[in-house]
Amino acid sequence: MSVDKKDAPCSPGVDVDSLERELEQLAVPGRSLFEETDTTPEALLGVHRANPLSVPVEAFKMASGLVMLAAFGLAGDLFAGDFSVTLKLVLAAAGIFVVCLLVSFVIWRARTWELRAEGVRLCRGILNRHSLTIPYEHIHTVSMNSSLVDRVFGLMSLDLDTGAAASEGDASEISGLRAGEADALRAELFRRKRAAADQGGEGEKEAAIESASATERPLATFSLTSRDLALAAASQMSAGGQAVALVVLLVNGANQLIEWGLLDVVGRGNELVAGIAPVAVPVVLAFLVIALLLGAAVSFAANLVRYAGYRVERYADRVVVEHGLLSRSSRALATGRVQYVIVRQGIIRQLIGYAEVSAQVVSAPGETDGEPAGATLLHPFIRMDEIDAFLAQVLPEYAGVLDGVKLERLGPVARRRAVVRAAIWWPFATAIFFGVHWLFGLSELLASVEWLLEPLLVAAVLLSVALLAGLVFDALRAWGAARYGYTARELVLVTGGLTRLTVIAPRTRLQHMEVRANPFQRRSGVATLSARTAASEVGGLSLRDLPADAADELLTWYRPRG
Repeated sequence: MSVDKKDAPCSPGVDVDSLERELEQLAVPGRSLFEETDTTPEALLGVHRANPLSVPVEAFKMASGLVMLAAFGLAGDLFAGDFSVTLKLVLAAAGIFVVCLLVSFVIWRARTWELRAEGVRLCRGILNRHSLTIPYEHIHTVSMNSSLVDRVFGLMSLDLDTGAAASEGDASEISGLRAGEADALRAELFRRKRAAADQGGEGEKEAAIESASATERPLATFSLTSRDLALAAASQMSAGGQAVALVVLLVNGANQLIEWGLLDVVGRGNELVAGIAPVAVPVVLAFLVIALLLGAAVSFAANLVRYAGYRVERYADRVVVEHGLLSRSSRALATGRVQYVIVRQGIIRQLIGYAEVSAQVVSAPGETDGEPAGATLLHPFIRMDEIDAFLAQVLPEYAGVLDGVKLERLGPVARRRAVVRAAIWWPFATAIFFGVHWLFGLSELLASVEWLLEPLLVAAVLLSVALLAGLVFDALRAWGAARYGYTARELVLVTGGLTRLTVIAPRTRLQHMEVRANPFQRRSGVATLSARTAASEVGGLSLRDLPADAADELLTWYRPRG
């Protein structure tokens, strides 16, 4: 079954279809200028190195950071009027690039990959040679990534994730592939993985690999309309976080201008405060509004770039998810390796009834493409009442769970405990604020900036009060949203307030379940339930203060049956 994009309504004078085609041409890595479209399975045999184009590309990546660092160090002389630093910077950039080019060439010569009957063999190392063989059946996901610079030259990288990437490091990465070659290699890896899982002996395995079909068609395809793409980007905005980052950037920039002598405020603090005091409140409010608007615009643009070109395809043994406009990401995960499914809703999406759906697989701690380790985005923007139909096409094992499970709520005791946990730190924070202010006034270490202490103290107290109110509000929302339940085969937990998580975990994936209660919980008749799978690093599989008898019931449901 295939679900294609619907035509979005067109505004007068705007050719939406043409715009979509242009965005698609930018987003899909197969449209690169230097793309090699066809790579046969026979061309993947033997020992391979990265494409020679990757040598200057990697050298440019290594050199760019060093050149920027050198330019930043010479900027002070340039502002002081010493224009001879321009020549120094050009010579330094040329020397850095030449050195990086030599290093990149040596690394390129040392790294090879080869498809063998037992697995894919990766070799690296200049002085000390390292060889890693990854059995096909151990591959969980294959991520295909391409930065903006890589895409200009039609290059991509494959990251083979076996769930032990913390020890493998970048040794499990195959970089410098042409986009067509990378796509063909990923398909070949999954064909061999399927053959390795179906066959026992080495001779049978080789025969199965040779007889694997070279062409596959997706069983289901999903993508976003232009309207849903814009709504997905808008509903995921983090204006506050971007505004804080913008303020920090402005402060660091002002500090750097002071160091370069372009901004003279030393010893003029009281004068500046006296000058802006009459208009301080409207200026601060205007600054906050502008910062929030700019933060919202930056967040919207970043999400738009991230979600552009979204496409998910389901094959017989894997799900392939692609998205990204500038840096392109394509992840293929084996459906049998999915540990649980996460339905995530921010505050805006809770109000409009939409969510983001991700699949959790075994992976090492870290971040990948802005997502938690092991979390693969399945759908960035989908209606809550359409999730079961979507899972039926993409991950049939999880279909019908949300519609069929009976979810129970937490009691009033959990609400009281949640509010207490959110507010209990307030006296300590207030004592710290006034204690720091008293120490500064007593020691007179900051007498030169005494004019700044009172505004900072007032701002800190107001911020702490606002934060306390936000935490209490989040605790109340989390209590109101918390649910727990199970079917014959799946555990379902709903947690979180401002960001709500709904986790669907099959019982066969649960490796550990625990019920614990501290003395205060035992007195209130509640307990904490926590469960783990092979990939439980991102949370969502624990719930506080559910009734003790309900926790014991869930523990009984989890225990193996005779």
